[in-house]
Amino acid sequence: MKPASPLRLALLIVELFALLAPASRRTTWRQQWRADLWHYDRWLARERTAPAAHVLSLLARASGAPVHAISLRLHDWSPCMLVHDLKFGWRMFVRRPAFTAVAVMILGLGIGANATIFSWVESVLLTPLSGVPAQEGIVVVRGVTTARNNLSMSYPNFVDLRAGKPDGLQDVMAFRIAAMNTRTTGEPMRVFGELVTANFFRVLGVRPAAGRDFREDEAATPGRDPVLVISHAFWSRALNADPAAIGRTITVNNQAFTIIGITPPEFHGSAAGLALDLFVPMSMQKTIISGDRLNQRGNSWLQVYGRLLPGATFERVQAGLAVAGKRLADAYPEQNEGRALAAARLSEDGASGLLMPVMTTLMAVVGLVLLIACANLAGLLLARSAGRQREVAVRLAVGASRGRLVRQLLIENLMVAIAGGAAGLILARWTAGMLTLFVPPTPYPIAFGASLSPRVVGFALALTALTAIVSGLLPALRGSRSDVAVALKASAPASIGGGRARLRQSLVVAQVALSLLLLVCAALFLRSLTHAQTMDMGYSARQGFVGAIDLLAGGYDQPRGVAFYQQALARLNVVPGVEHASVATALPLDISAGSDMSVEVDGYTPRKDEPMHVYYARVGAGYFDTLGIDIVEGRGITERDTPDQPQAAVINETMAKRYFQGRSPVGGRVRFGTGPVTIVGVARDGKYSQLTEAPRSYMYLSILQSYRPDAILVVRTAADPGGILSAVQRELRALDPGLPLFDVRTIAEHRQISMFIPKMASTLLALFGALALILSVVGLYGVIAYNATQRTREIGVRVALGAERRDVAWLILRQGLWLTAIGLAVGLLLALGAGRLLAKQLVGISPADPVSFAGTAILLLVVAAAASALPAHRAASLDPLAALRRD
Repeated sequence: MKPASPLRLALLIVELFALLAPASRRTTWRQQWRADLWHYDRWLARERTAPAAHVLSLLARASGAPVHAISLRLHDWSPCMLVHDLKFGWRMFVRRPAFTAVAVMILGLGIGANATIFSWVESVLLTPLSGVPAQEGIVVVRGVTTARNNLSMSYPNFVDLRAGKPDGLQDVMAFRIAAMNTRTTGEPMRVFGELVTANFFRVLGVRPAAGRDFREDEAATPGRDPVLVISHAFWSRALNADPAAIGRTITVNNQAFTIIGITPPEFHGSAAGLALDLFVPMSMQKTIISGDRLNQRGNSWLQVYGRLLPGATFERVQAGLAVAGKRLADAYPEQNEGRALAAARLSEDGASGLLMPVMTTLMAVVGLVLLIACANLAGLLLARSAGRQREVAVRLAVGASRGRLVRQLLIENLMVAIAGGAAGLILARWTAGMLTLFVPPTPYPIAFGASLSPRVVGFALALTALTAIVSGLLPALRGSRSDVAVALKASAPASIGGGRARLRQSLVVAQVALSLLLLVCAALFLRSLTHAQTMDMGYSARQGFVGAIDLLAGGYDQPRGVAFYQQALARLNVVPGVEHASVATALPLDISAGSDMSVEVDGYTPRKDEPMHVYYARVGAGYFDTLGIDIVEGRGITERDTPDQPQAAVINETMAKRYFQGRSPVGGRVRFGTGPVTIVGVARDGKYSQLTEAPRSYMYLSILQSYRPDAILVVRTAADPGGILSAVQRELRALDPGLPLFDVRTIAEHRQISMFIPKMASTLLALFGALALILSVVGLYGVIAYNATQRTREIGVRVALGAERRDVAWLILRQGLWLTAIGLAVGLLLALGAGRLLAKQLVGISPADPVSFAGTAILLLVVAAAASALPAHRAASLDPLAALRRD
């Protein structure tokens, strides 16, 4: 009788989970469950159970089948048997210490490399904000145009955005990172902090460790509430962990502030990779940053984060912000035309977004290194299993099942993997903090908190289990096969067999291919770094130093500040050893390389929806001579460009070509928020933010006419700047003894900032590529040497029959070269695909760079030939009589 549909479904569940039952009891188990379900189905039919209840009852009955199968399996794997397997596995672990040491070292390097890079990925991408809970619920609110998708927001726009309550967001907050001069006792200190809205800590979900955070009314009236929250590190460092710090007054930019709270030790602020010390309410903006920015809707200077509503999706937030952005554009078209709002994830913002490409590349690379390690270990296990054929045959002869043997071999390999995992965790503990070693000198308080967190340990444990299976399953399946009759013969050689030999050869081919892939990637990044170090960045200055000056903290207003700049540059330019000196608000290829703004260009009619955004910096007289930036037309910013003269600007070649096609830009006008400026010169193009950036429009304004109290002093010297720095500082102290020069670094050190990512990528890829090369060569040597050993009798016969020594050597060498050639062919195809994926991270180098491809292929071929030559030489030196007598 054909079973009813509910019964057919229940029987299907039984069949699906039949494999969970032990093989020896599977047939009986299946028959019992089929009979039980058939009788239960008949009983439900006789009881006239409702159709829906009939189906549910039958499925509930069938759901017991998986549980029953698992219980039988656990019973079959009795504790006694497992303990026996573990004891035997331990004896095998310690019996061959050389094999164990090599296997543990191979896995330790692979797992340790993965754990290290994963700890970096966690600190930079997965949890970029140290001490902030539930970071997956925080989104970045960005201003976007057709040209850019990472624009800041003005404070009035933020206030309207928050009042509009965008769909999907619980709340939004805003902040701006700023340098501050702080004095507790003694000399002033230069620290970095944040201007924040009153709800800053609540949106992040951070509660102060002591005191309180800001009240909403403390952000209502500009300048009224000089209060601040300090970091735990600042409290320990600057206040000696004073238990009475709450309520204490400290000076920030010559303004007295009262401490109202201390953050938890693990909280470093809202910027990934930075450890910030002071958190000041937005109402105190004029004390921290010059200008009246709280009332300028067209001045975009804030970063905005939002907290998702419970259950809200990222797509819902995107739609809500799109509506909010359109509302702002319609309400204030003059300032917001062409701008929209969009959401981004924390991993796409700031340092996280900058490091994401290289971190994902490194994570893929160490994954390949682990694959090579697994293939290497699998080859070692196959070689060892060849020597255990008689042992396996004895076990099979006395009644052991093949599954029982596979389990024993996997347990043995699991012990090796656990030891390798432990070694990897020890290695990762030593290397997790090495990320900061690649960071060049910078004024910012860099802090990447990579460590062996519970997530990293869990990742390493999961990787250990996966490694045990990946590296041990095939050798276990192969090793559990044996021809009992042949293997038990006393004279039977421990041969690896054709199938096992082919498997080991395939593993070697895979190792060579993956090694070539990694070496090509390393070569591409090394060539990219070399090109970046010698490329034209748009400025020629090589000797000198830079340092930060903050006139706002010194109490300077605009007239006094302008006079200070003029007097300081006049004095510094005559200091012996100083070739040129100037000031600027941003330097090329700095971490914060200039701001951008919307402009109008006289005589240029933009297309519909064409973005008119230009990057800009404010610079002092002699800036172009100081950095060595060529003026290709007109003049640079000079001492004549003072506040009482018409505003002057210098534009770069890209901006000139875009907006002044067919006419000279000198004498043209550019209009923006503060009014029109006259173009007086055109500067040569350069790199402004990243080495890989496309040409962008850039404009230089006079810092005396477009005043900023915080600037970077740039001094170009004729010789080593070390001896000139003290003379420059004396001149500055002569003008104002209370105005220090902060964050001093040489121009050479400044240039290294742009090399941070290429240098880190090339160094680590070269390291992992070398490791992969060593592993693959060891694997190739092992296969060739073992095969030569297994062919000892054959070689003896060949020599006895008159074969030349060189013929025997070539016989062995040819096998290694053939395997290498196959691996190289596969690896070159993989490397071509990888090169395309890495194209955006390379500087001045084609992703199919022939030098990188040919050089690494030749290197690998030479090393592989050397690895094969030693077994070949040994085989050619064999005594034929000894070879023929070998058992």
